[in-house]
Amino acid sequence: MATFHLGLSTSGHDPALAIVDARGRVVFAEATERFLQDKRAWGIAPDHVTHLLAALAAVGFERGRDRLEVATSWATVKADLPVQMSDTLLPATEALWLRGLQASLQASAGASLLRLELAREMPAVRRYDHHLCHAVAACVFAPVEDAACLVIDGEGEVGAVSLFDLRERTIRRRWRSWGPGSLGTLYAWITKLCGFDWRLGEEWKVMGLAAYGTVVPELRDAMVSMMEVDRGRLRYAPAETLERARSLIERHARAADAPVMDAADLAASGQAAYAALAERVLAACDDGQTENLILSGGCALNSSFNGTIAGCSEFRRIFVPPAPADDGNAIGAAILSWMHSTESTRIPGCDGSPFLGSTPSPGTMGRLGHFGSCGKVTDIGGDAPGQIARRLADGRIIGVMRERAEFGPRSLGNRAILADPRDPAMKDRINRAVKGREPYRPFAPVIAEADVDAWFERVQSSPYMSFTLPWRPQRRSLVPAVVHEDGTGRLQTVSPGSAPWMHALTQEFGKLTGVPIVLNTSFNIMGKPIVHSVEDAVSVFMTTGLDALLVGDLLIEK
Repeated sequence: MATFHLGLSTSGHDPALAIVDARGRVVFAEATERFLQDKRAWGIAPDHVTHLLAALAAVGFERGRDRLEVATSWATVKADLPVQMSDTLLPATEALWLRGLQASLQASAGASLLRLELAREMPAVRRYDHHLCHAVAACVFAPVEDAACLVIDGEGEVGAVSLFDLRERTIRRRWRSWGPGSLGTLYAWITKLCGFDWRLGEEWKVMGLAAYGTVVPELRDAMVSMMEVDRGRLRYAPAETLERARSLIERHARAADAPVMDAADLAASGQAAYAALAERVLAACDDGQTENLILSGGCALNSSFNGTIAGCSEFRRIFVPPAPADDGNAIGAAILSWMHSTESTRIPGCDGSPFLGSTPSPGTMGRLGHFGSCGKVTDIGGDAPGQIARRLADGRIIGVMRERAEFGPRSLGNRAILADPRDPAMKDRINRAVKGREPYRPFAPVIAEADVDAWFERVQSSPYMSFTLPWRPQRRSLVPAVVHEDGTGRLQTVSPGSAPWMHALTQEFGKLTGVPIVLNTSFNIMGKPIVHSVEDAVSVFMTTGLDALLVGDLLIEK
């Protein structure tokens, strides 16, 4: 008999499940939005019955022999706390809605075990502090014994910032913020003022648009004035300061029918304000004990700021996990449950692989061989990197679905759309004909770790696309499709050990073109999650401007 630990992200948004085995290894992790193809999957149970059934089958769970412990990513029900709702930035109705979703999912966590006949009564559920789940999940992926671990998000149990110390893989909280005050909420409000929807996760759009704008000092300073930072702890400024700043800033909000570029200066000012406040928080984290920083929480997805941390703080090595937002907390809850059962005080590590999700269905893949009426089907096993590299060099745009899916919001090569970064028209072509999204949004370069220094400044490892770094000026003209407006790129670094297939592809492409870099973007269309099933992949292939689709070793070409 083996005991598995099922971790559930129960925030009400970005639900996910993770499974840790009896040895403390993360053997499966996947966001519910992928399985249901419902962006952010608001209000959906993370232990969705058919998703959980598929996950248990993937890890070899045997009914009647193995046990399943269930854990959630919150210790409390937010609706039970005596907190007065505020319209300070976002409407209080949205906070009430969120709290209702969280309460419902906390109450129903584990109920799917009844439906699957894995329990005869509602199972006991272990419930863990939200920020502790963030921190533990991040520490699993950080290959260090000691570090400061900073969590910044929209809202935790009682505040939006927590600082932990990792010492010899044992974690303890150093301090946390109390009361209202959130960088995540501030950025969501800026997203709304720019004309985007934070509920759809459109903070990405603000980061991309910021590069096209100019920071307006008056706007930036007004945004900064809305938060007080006391020894790293965040609180909203007094009511009169907030109202004065809000009145000034909202005059610059983009009208619904105005061009997107009208919000560029607002986006740039908002990003600058975020950076200024985050730097103040970071200044309170350094105690001179370590140069390692582990960063987690939803704000750790701000890759533009992440790329500057090593230069604006005393920390020199920065680690961000593949899923720092609430979906990743499923891993934190599962690991904490395993530590509870084994009485371990040390957080287990892993090999760093983010490829923890589902694999393409073998049955569906078998039917692709009969797809000839819609395209040419070729088995390119044995030379897939070389074959794909040649087609990319010829200007093809190729969707890739192979092996296990990435966990987290970024495509890291196994559910990806790939293209040639040398073509100046490629960015517009993909945005228009494939993704159906705004033309200003950038794409990521994939590059081998050994080649990064020749192409980028402020070099650091970025296996999960967590850092935006400046290109070396003399290199930018060689890869225009992956150089953003401000001369940066949100890069993915690969090695033979971390991502062997993608590493081989960059090397083959480099041999053909002299440029060992491939354009990578997530395999989806705007408004939809990254593809989950083979059917999802085929649907995108058939209804967009993709030239080819690689599923496993089968290449389908239009």
